[in-house]
Amino acid sequence: MGSDVTRRGFLAGAALAAAGVAAGGLAGCSSESSKGATSEPSAPASAGVPASWDVEYEVIVVGGGVGMAAAIEAAEAGANVVVLEKGDHAGGLWMTAGGSCTMGGNHVVQQREGIQDDADSWFEAEMRSCEYRGNPEIMRMLVEKGPDTVKWMEDLGMIWGPMTAGVLGGDVKRGLAPDPNPGVYEGGKGTPNSGICWTQLWEKKLAELDVPILLNSRMTRVYREGDGPVVGVEVETPDGIKNLKAAKGVVLCTGTWTDNARMAAGWDPRIVGPDTYGDGGIPAENLLYVNSSGDGHLAASKVGAAFADMSFVSYLYLFFGARSYWGWGEDPLDWTTNENYAAGKGLSRTADLYQKSIIVNGKGERYVNEASAADKLPEGMGALSENPEMPFMAAYLALDQPRNVWLIADSAAAEEMKWPMDQIENPNPKTGNMFDPACLAKADTIEDLASQMGVDAAALKATIDAYNADADAGEDSAFGKPGPLSKIETPPFYGAKASLIRHTQRNGLRVNTKSQVIDAWADIADPTVPVSSIDEEPVIPHLYAAGELGDALGWRRVHNSLGHYTTAARNAGANAAGETAV
Repeated sequence: MGSDVTRRGFLAGAALAAAGVAAGGLAGCSSESSKGATSEPSAPASAGVPASWDVEYEVIVVGGGVGMAAAIEAAEAGANVVVLEKGDHAGGLWMTAGGSCTMGGNHVVQQREGIQDDADSWFEAEMRSCEYRGNPEIMRMLVEKGPDTVKWMEDLGMIWGPMTAGVLGGDVKRGLAPDPNPGVYEGGKGTPNSGICWTQLWEKKLAELDVPILLNSRMTRVYREGDGPVVGVEVETPDGIKNLKAAKGVVLCTGTWTDNARMAAGWDPRIVGPDTYGDGGIPAENLLYVNSSGDGHLAASKVGAAFADMSFVSYLYLFFGARSYWGWGEDPLDWTTNENYAAGKGLSRTADLYQKSIIVNGKGERYVNEASAADKLPEGMGALSENPEMPFMAAYLALDQPRNVWLIADSAAAEEMKWPMDQIENPNPKTGNMFDPACLAKADTIEDLASQMGVDAAALKATIDAYNADADAGEDSAFGKPGPLSKIETPPFYGAKASLIRHTQRNGLRVNTKSQVIDAWADIADPTVPVSSIDEEPVIPHLYAAGELGDALGWRRVHNSLGHYTTAARNAGANAAGETAV
């Protein structure tokens, strides 16, 4: 990366020291700095609002993922902006995303490839994908502004790859993802992780605009003057608690809350178990991981923010043999390549895997038609294996805690599926498929395998004997799994423990088409009369939300949401910059 953006270059240097903010802004009180002037209120502060501020900005953006897109728009609109990031690097979990998005409406890449598309067709495909539970006005805004987001990213330097079918289904290609981007992200060993293409381009642009990114700065409170506007935030920093004033607005882009066990259990107790890793907890522990703890959700709720329907907490992945979602090497200094990157998910979750194995619960018994994991919902509606209300996942979620679920296959099946035996024999949770020794078992007898798995040996032996008899008969008498069934008879036998990963939240704070946060506690003349437009709902003045925090895409809307999140963040940043200063 050289003189461009590096972890210890821009992020740990210029981003913290831009305009003296790190040295003079948050560490103490600056005087008349263009990036952080001290503000003294002329009247007594409202209850809970500080009597004085450590630093003042016009727009404060919380979250160094898609929040960087909001900050760019606010800065280019002329506002004095800062980005707060609780981690030690900008980019957040966006860096671990695959980088793909679903964008249509006849944008520049579609035009170059001669693809015919329009906003109405794209809108209908989006609404169908969420079973019409997304807010149509917000979806219309995202669709109308989406083509400009594709061009905007290209103007920042994004090199888009060729269009693909995408996730919405239909005949129109709307799938879009970065190609290798020289000097930004060029791929390398392992699985490409081109979410970095987005974040690195945003960081570069913010550096050009002289917008500081304050790392290790966790927003812990939003300040609101009574039922009036939001006026600033409280921040935990290495130098202690600081209060930052936002004269025009606060834009929350703090991401998801899927690692907040209390919140997740409140919406769906099935997806939270006693085993933090094995039942839906933190997906990885490494240098780049940032806990998705719902900071923005909680802080906004305390000043009256409304929530959208969050009962679809997230998509759920079962990883077999691993319990992490992604990882990085020990010293990821240069993010232009991914030589130290691992996007391991244990055994490859293909139709072949489920067909040639069985899955047993903590009692050593089968509980599901394994092959149903590979089934699909109607085109553009996602997959059965990752939706909590669908048969495969519902069966898992119905098991008693602790679940202790294992996938079992014999050596003949492992050979047919070309399992990476070198990694299985020498598991390393930080490289390759990220196999974890605690999630693997191997034995020459079923009894020894059961002992390693922590299940009853006699029960497991009876389960496998019954399944092998069904395989000889050509029919799964227990669950109707289609044939051919692969017998489990050739030692050594392998077990891979299932870990549940909560991934990709759906819905968050209620927002309108301007990305303003809706006020749940505002006085309404007659709450029994529905409003004709979401833009008629009362809002919390000067408070905006975007990204997964302000996700209004509806229930079970399929993946590839990065484009929508970026459009919403740009929308929020531009509108916040246009506010009248407090």
